[in-house]
Amino acid sequence: MAHIAIIGAGMAGLSALQHLADQGHEVTVFDKSRGSGGRMASKRVDNASWDMGAQFIRAHSAAFTAQLQQWQRYGWIGEWNITPWTASASGLNPSPDNVQRYVGMPRMTGLSRSLLEPAAAFIASTRIVSASHEASSGQWLLNSDNGNTFGPFDGLLINTPPQQAIPLLTANPKLAAQCEQVDMLPCWTLLLTLPEAISRAPDAVFVKQGAISWIARNSSKPGRDDQENGQENGKETWVIQADHHWSSQCIDAPHEQVQQALLSAFFATLQQPPQQPDTLWLHRWLYAIPANSLTLGALSDIGQHLVVCGDWCHSPSLEGAWLSGQQAARTLLTTLPTRAEESL
Repeated sequence: MAHIAIIGAGMAGLSALQHLADQGHEVTVFDKSRGSGGRMASKRVDNASWDMGAQFIRAHSAAFTAQLQQWQRYGWIGEWNITPWTASASGLNPSPDNVQRYVGMPRMTGLSRSLLEPAAAFIASTRIVSASHEASSGQWLLNSDNGNTFGPFDGLLINTPPQQAIPLLTANPKLAAQCEQVDMLPCWTLLLTLPEAISRAPDAVFVKQGAISWIARNSSKPGRDDQENGQENGKETWVIQADHHWSSQCIDAPHEQVQQALLSAFFATLQQPPQQPDTLWLHRWLYAIPANSLTLGALSDIGQHLVVCGDWCHSPSLEGAWLSGQQAARTLLTTLPTRAEESL
């Protein structure tokens, strides 16, 4: 049994955790946030909650389709049956498709918590700032920003945005250089509750122009807390995600300015009279989605028992992150001693 460290509890890291734990290895997961999920994060304010990052999960590959079906049988995800709409220069129009969309239950972080269960330990609210590889033992030591040291570990898997992976790769300039090739785009996200329901608006809209790229009635998703008639606790909850390029242009704009721009665009897009929201929460995803994925699946150094993964290594989606984590875990396993070798 090997002792493995995973830095980052997003989908790729959790995917790798599942595979490594299935093979009998002891895995410790670190994350700078208080919980797991990465961009599968949810936000709760008072009695309202939202999926503030990834909005749904869909599959293109046979492997991920099978995985989603298994998670659905476990009750970890549920199907979100919606007819998406599009908003463009021609107006607001339905855009039906045959895509099966799933969401975590009872929110996106519910899935991440289930996937985290096989970890030997989850060390949250801990930012790992450096990783050192001991050439003599072939093991890794990790250092956090509060001065703690963790390890030794027989293998290291890094699942962070590439900009955050680079400082952890001082022992491997080649992998660091590959990370530098990837640009990540930001995304401003506005969460709100409304005092009056918007009954004639669609539940999900892909927006093709202006400041917004996506609108969702979060309370229309299955299994949400205290859900009744598409509302949570009597209030509709909405998620507004900004266009990535607009977010880049407004990356350092005052929060009040960004909030007002997105709120105005939200009501205009849905062709609704403005309301004063009961609750507003603005979040900036600094590394939301890769502008250019490496399409390598994962990065690795066999000799150092080191792998790096994430959607930016594969393709920009939760499926891409899951596939990247699977590949990273398989690669790492080839570098570790087998149980037969350990018994010698």
